[in-house]
Amino acid sequence: MEKVQRSRARGEHASFMIRLSAAPVLAAACALLVLASCAHRPVKPKPLISPGGELMAPASWTSLGTIKDDMDFTGLADAVRGSLGYYDKLPAGKTFQFGTRTVTAAELSATLKAFLTIVANPALSATQKISDIKDGFVLYRSVGSDGAGSVLFTGYYEPELQGRRHPDATFKYPLYARPADLMSIDLSEFPLAHSKATVFGRVDGDRVVPYYTRKQIDTDRALQGKGLELLWLDDPVDLFFLQIQGSGLVLLPDGQKVRVQYAGKNGQPYVSLGRYMVKEGLLGKGQVSLQSIRAYIAHHPKQMRKLLDVNPSYTFFRLENSGPYGNIDVAITPGRSIATDARIFPRGALCLIRTEKPLLDSKNRVVGWEPFTRFVMNQDTGGAITGPGRVDLFCGAGPEAEATAGHMQQKGSLYFILEKK
Repeated sequence: MEKVQRSRARGEHASFMIRLSAAPVLAAACALLVLASCAHRPVKPKPLISPGGELMAPASWTSLGTIKDDMDFTGLADAVRGSLGYYDKLPAGKTFQFGTRTVTAAELSATLKAFLTIVANPALSATQKISDIKDGFVLYRSVGSDGAGSVLFTGYYEPELQGRRHPDATFKYPLYARPADLMSIDLSEFPLAHSKATVFGRVDGDRVVPYYTRKQIDTDRALQGKGLELLWLDDPVDLFFLQIQGSGLVLLPDGQKVRVQYAGKNGQPYVSLGRYMVKEGLLGKGQVSLQSIRAYIAHHPKQMRKLLDVNPSYTFFRLENSGPYGNIDVAITPGRSIATDARIFPRGALCLIRTEKPLLDSKNRVVGWEPFTRFVMNQDTGGAITGPGRVDLFCGAGPEAEATAGHMQQKGSLYFILEKK
């Protein structure tokens, strides 16, 4: 359950990384159950990866069977317009890869315009919209983590927290702006480095050294007194998860809501707290979620600082009037925006996802799971969201969004959509 290092919108992608740590355990457990219940060895899924190693492969609508958008197209048009605005700012000839097919920004813009004429048409029923989409567009399926299309879906959300503009005895945990001495160094500009990586650090005398860790910032107060405090929170655990999510709403005593947005990271490696807690025997295998981590820390407050400091990665913020924003500099839409690995998948693209969502009771407790299919836009990324087998779904803000994102860790399929030639 972790969202990490999004260009603008995120810190770590929290719902995600933390739960991500349990994914291998869950996958192994499921595999053992399957093997134990089968009299014959399972048939290995046919790989989707082509001989050229492409990360998408053509797929047919018929392979999906009967489909419907589980949100009845609500909010989809706004999300599509966001990506259109992104493509309009790109050179028309900029290219993106869909498997073996090379597509230009102009073609992606045309795809979204054609799609928008369908989904934004109030005269069409939901059934007719689906029919027109199938007639006018083609699918490309992600090969997933196993080469056969398996994708792990997690969720992220925008926390709503109580805060103050000035510290007091309760609100004493600062939300820091990006420090002026935080340097970004592109190693590709240094031939002897033989690296294309970007690292972060600070000047210490005549040397550049790694930037301060979480422990140095929060426990040792390395940034105290430098005028970087934007707001003050009352709970360091809330601050920790806000940094993983990368954006949030802070509620002030006068009723004002202040949005805080990802502004940078310290460049230290992300360490999954969930994975660490399983390794140390603090949580059972398969039990890692945002909620379980919160509950453990609440019952063991003396361990809190040590546990939070396990993750040296640290997120800095800025104040925003709108958003939250994804990695294409457009506002992301609850339920309609996803984060994928921006290094391999086309930014801003139209997608279809198939996975499961939690069913919640009146107290936002999970009472079951329901399969769903939904059209979404690829408008964000995250440091923990890597490879063709990972997707993070933006769930919105508030308690319901937190409960959904905090528990979501389901297998499914990811498809990219293009207009037919």
